[in-house]
Amino acid sequence: MRNSAMTVLAVCAILLSVAAAALGQTVEGDVSALPSGGVALTASAVYPGLGQLLNGSEMKAAVIGAAEAFLLARLVLEDRWTRNSYRNYMETGTTAWYKEYSEHYDRRQALIWWVAIAALYSLTDAYVDAHLAGFDDALPGYLDTVSIAPGPSGDELRLALSIRF
Repeated sequence: MRNSAMTVLAVCAILLSVAAAALGQTVEGDVSALPSGGVALTASAVYPGLGQLLNGSEMKAAVIGAAEAFLLARLVLEDRWTRNSYRNYMETGTTAWYKEYSEHYDRRQALIWWVAIAALYSLTDAYVDAHLAGFDDALPGYLDTVSIAPGPSGDELRLALSIRF
């Protein structure tokens, strides 16, 4: 059972690295090459971290992809252990198997919530990042400078904002 979880994690890591190599070259520095919010959301729903990868956030894609893969692999294992414990309890009727079933059931339920939270975060992050792509470049030319410097006495901090009209 442990080998199957490691296999799932390895396959996810390989697919994510191949996708990063293929897609990472096209999005560097070119905002027009970035996907729309819907495309990033759909990509992230199809494969964990792919929406972040399309948005040009390789590190975030790797972290989110690995986290979701780990949570899903762990959920599959807990589900197997829950079913096996329940089957053994039904066959033998011993309370030790019921106790084990109860522990695995509780962990499985918690993991379902963690998987849902991680997936919603991934989808939301991909969608928002796609919509905010190039946001810094799109600021109006009216804002010239923002500077923070120590005051003349050294005990204060001054904030200067320069705006053209």
